[in-house]
Amino acid sequence: MTHQEFKQQICQALQSALGSQVRVTVQDIVKNNNTHLSGLTVLSDRCNVSPTIYLDPYYRKYQNGTSLSDICEEILNVYQENQPTDSIDVSFFTDYDRIKSRIVFKLVNYEKNGQLLKDIPYYRFLDLAVVFNCLLEYDSNGSATILIRNQHMKFWNITADDLYALAMQNTPALLKYDLRNMTEILKEFLTETEFKELSSYGSHPCTMYMLSNRLKLNGSVCILYPDLLKSFAEHIQSDLYILPSSVHEVLLLPADGQSSSQELSDMVREVNHSQLSREEILSDHIYYYSRDTCQITM
Repeated sequence: MTHQEFKQQICQALQSALGSQVRVTVQDIVKNNNTHLSGLTVLSDRCNVSPTIYLDPYYRKYQNGTSLSDICEEILNVYQENQPTDSIDVSFFTDYDRIKSRIVFKLVNYEKNGQLLKDIPYYRFLDLAVVFNCLLEYDSNGSATILIRNQHMKFWNITADDLYALAMQNTPALLKYDLRNMTEILKEFLTETEFKELSSYGSHPCTMYMLSNRLKLNGSVCILYPDLLKSFAEHIQSDLYILPSSVHEVLLLPADGQSSSQELSDMVREVNHSQLSREEILSDHIYYYSRDTCQITM
């Protein structure tokens, strides 16, 4: 069965199971880094929002032998567990005074998002681009955002500079940073025996730090938070290597000569191409923060 036939059959099966009171549709959704995914949504007249269920991993399950009926049942369960009960009033989005306190920014790869950047306001930053979202809601389970496009700026009669100034103020306040030693993080995920075994190999995770926001979503932009890197670099008395481990976080290492920039670059590329999905990749390049200039360079 082709991917297109799979999508059609899933859509028909769910429509039959849920009844005529809802509309089941599948659309091509373009995510970060020009990643195209098949997103299934279920909408009704009673509620204007629906969780998007991406069918691509389910198609891989089907190819690996899972039956179509089992996949339909699993998708139906996912929808019912995440089915919203209330509509969202998006009319506020037309009122700039109501949304300006929710404007935040994130980092994406410049080259991999070239087509998208034609339609949205952005600022070039090294091999990256700073883009803007309206943060609708956020909690420990995630966030809901609307990507700000050029037509939104025209409607609000504002400039990209206005967006950047607001985002620079709002993002650190709404999405507070989380900076932790890798030792702390590893202890959360490893047993005491596993951690001791790792230490016995001579690894020193304590020299590496992870920087993200508290939601762990698009947290790589924390490197732009005012004075954050400056304060941290002064605290450890060292310039910094910045490793873009994903769009969600970066790793910070003291530039103390223990690792070469080439070794670190090779490590980032290896992780990107073996451990991350395409839409999670931020960059194949590492960055350098200098205490003398207070600037980030490639």
